[in-house]
Amino acid sequence: MSALATGANGAGAPVAAAAAPLGRRPLRAALAVGSGLLLAASFPSLDLEPLAWVGLVPLLLAIRGLRPRAAFGWGWLSGVVFYVATCYWVVHTISAYTAVPLPVAIAILLLMTGALAVYTGAFTAGVAWLGPSALWLAPALWVALEWLRGWFFIGFPWASLGYSQWRYHDLVQMVEVTGVYGVSALLVFFNVVVAAVVHERAARPVRLVPALAVLTVLVAGVPLAGRWRAATLAARPAAGQLTVALAQGNIEQDHKWDPAYQDATIGRYRDLTAAAMSAHPALVVWPETATPFFFQEAGAHRDEVLEIAERNRTYLLFGSPAFHQDAAGKIREMNRAYLVSPDGRELASYDKMQLVPFGEYVPYQSILFFVDRMVEGVGTFEAGTRTTVFQVPGARFGVLICYEGVFPALARRFVTAGADLFVNVTNDAWYGRTSAPAQHLAQATLRAIENRVPMVRAANTGISAVIDPDGRIRWRSPLYETVWHADVVAWPGVRTFYTRFGDVFAWTCVAVTAVAVALARRRP
Repeated sequence: MSALATGANGAGAPVAAAAAPLGRRPLRAALAVGSGLLLAASFPSLDLEPLAWVGLVPLLLAIRGLRPRAAFGWGWLSGVVFYVATCYWVVHTISAYTAVPLPVAIAILLLMTGALAVYTGAFTAGVAWLGPSALWLAPALWVALEWLRGWFFIGFPWASLGYSQWRYHDLVQMVEVTGVYGVSALLVFFNVVVAAVVHERAARPVRLVPALAVLTVLVAGVPLAGRWRAATLAARPAAGQLTVALAQGNIEQDHKWDPAYQDATIGRYRDLTAAAMSAHPALVVWPETATPFFFQEAGAHRDEVLEIAERNRTYLLFGSPAFHQDAAGKIREMNRAYLVSPDGRELASYDKMQLVPFGEYVPYQSILFFVDRMVEGVGTFEAGTRTTVFQVPGARFGVLICYEGVFPALARRFVTAGADLFVNVTNDAWYGRTSAPAQHLAQATLRAIENRVPMVRAANTGISAVIDPDGRIRWRSPLYETVWHADVVAWPGVRTFYTRFGDVFAWTCVAVTAVAVALARRRP
């Protein structure tokens, strides 16, 4: 691995000679593109998760012997390929639900992926710049960049590398300490060691013995510890449980906001709720914006929803658009979840805090004043500011609305505020039959493990699910079917390291990277 970046330090002829076979640009390009494709294939819907353990190797070999600027270029290319392959569904969303023509939608995707690929380019540039120490520092550098991508410039933590292992249950139990970033770090460490072994197999492999020893302990020990932890929690008496019913209405997106379909939409949820009463649920959950009207306004539709809860004698949670008028007189729209009591009273509400950039709001609007939202809607969405924990007899729960399920720090706030479980309401109809619904679900499973609470997920067209505190999906719905499901969810009542301290692992990686960069700048 030391030779992966020796060129950045003015390496001599031996390294240049070793790098000669990769000196041709087409070969470097093929390796960079190959890395992007391998990593993308490890995510849903293909779910070839073993590829993530070697997916970075071709890219690391491609940048061998290069200076940071050249290494950045190949990393950027690999990142573009990866994000196009994982986020291609953006084109479907834009072209299907806006007036934007397909060629422009493709251009928007390329612009977005080009920006996201900067993080991959920064990683390869950093590996080239750090020199021999990159063998040990690459995992921290990768995590620091993933953490940064989660909030800057618009905050897009989608498809962080660690999510590729969501089905490897023994391994991902570690996220209750490290968050998803710990899995990412382990994958990167494995990749850089493999790349080093490939490069140094005929040179001085003895220098890799310490790294190989540490890697062996981690790869063997982390899953064993995870299996033990999951078994221990499963044997623990439940601190509480709740019977929850989910209603997947399967309302077509192009009908959802048509006033002509309002009665049919409410009728469908009324029938699903009535059918679910055979399981005697304490809580019934409808998806995000299940009511195609402003529930806050008095009228026949609001009364009908209240009557459904009262008739079935159950607590009812559902999503609905909401609005208010700000001090300047401008109408601001919110994406809201409401809780209604069995006696037909509105009890509480929560406004979505993490909005979808360019879908629910335009980031840095004073600069990007010329950009309209890509998704149809009324007014300008405003982010909520209050972490609401809903309460029903025997349980407290936090609601993650759609995109919020991929933000670990946000989800943690609900558990620190006292939530026993997560309720994730979403409308993935925007994505069609792409891989996005499966990606969305996969990422949500890690929120349950990080905080050791169950999650119930109600989606308009799917994928609805019931997720245990160990991240296993107990039940999942098919896409584009009208279904209901009832289940008993239980929670162990433990406070995880991640719940108590948050992204300490990620912050540590940021600090380590900052120190390494500072020291590297001082070297001759």
